[in-house]
Amino acid sequence: MRQPIWTNSSFRAAILVALAVAYALHVNPGLLSTGSMIGWSTSQIGLWTAVLGQTLVLMGRGIDLSVGAGVSFINVVAIALFGLGLPLVAVVPAALFAGLLVGAANGLLIGYMKLNPLLSTFAMSFVLLGLTLLIQPAPGGMAPIGAVMIMNGASLRIPNAVLMFAVVLMLWGGLIATRFWVELRATGSDPQRAFNSGISIAGRRFLSYTLAGGFTALSGLFVTFAVGAGDPLIAQPYTLLTIAGAVIGGVAISGGSGSGYGAILGAIFIGLTSEVALGVGVSPFYQQFIIGVVLLLGLVVVVLSGRWLKAKGHARMVARHRNECKEAAV
Repeated sequence: MRQPIWTNSSFRAAILVALAVAYALHVNPGLLSTGSMIGWSTSQIGLWTAVLGQTLVLMGRGIDLSVGAGVSFINVVAIALFGLGLPLVAVVPAALFAGLLVGAANGLLIGYMKLNPLLSTFAMSFVLLGLTLLIQPAPGGMAPIGAVMIMNGASLRIPNAVLMFAVVLMLWGGLIATRFWVELRATGSDPQRAFNSGISIAGRRFLSYTLAGGFTALSGLFVTFAVGAGDPLIAQPYTLLTIAGAVIGGVAISGGSGSGYGAILGAIFIGLTSEVALGVGVSPFYQQFIIGVVLLLGLVVVVLSGRWLKAKGHARMVARHRNECKEAAV
């Protein structure tokens, strides 16, 4: 039986985004102009990509508190390699490999060594922060101007950042069509049952963190080409923002349910909240407070509505079962 659309985990995030877009357009009617879309999408593509990595580990009943430090690490690594004179075709694969290596380290500690994901990735964030500050203690450096211009440009009036993210979505679509995704969801939903079914819990968690490292690396590269320089603290807010975006998008902290598309909607809602705060002229001293309050309200709406729908669905199943029992008795 097909479930109603409002029971979909991403539906509530879509409603929040629609409301945020409507209000943002009211505040700034020129938001959908090519120039505004280029600026906004370029500033947000890093978060959109990073939230997919967070979704991967949450799906397997994990969490990654090293996302922000990881994105900043890739940013300074890329700038350092450019500073050594390496070409773009060498820096991009090197940065991706570095991200996968960090993800694999997290996966090894959590998947095979059974360390607590919260504590392990929290410690890893300090390791990455230390390495980042060692490589580049202060903002500086320069990315190739051509790559920066492409990232901050448009093709056929469509921001290049949007086109690049469309490629990321294609990669995500291919990933969730694999058996790995099904087994990862099973791992997050009920690890014991998944183990009894022959699924390698450690292997799935290891791979989820490794792939999450790849998305973190992509995010770091997008941030690098968006700003054109290195900054050891540029992505520090990403850790909590990716978790908030995923939860607003319907991804369960307990694992096993939700989708990457919903998580992206949650991240878009976060970005629109910042845009609205700027558009209405809120003082910088109050912006973070206002944004935090809105995010909390968004989380409350999503979580409580999800619980209500789950309870309603359970009550419907119980009622149907009772009716079937009565009919069988007659």
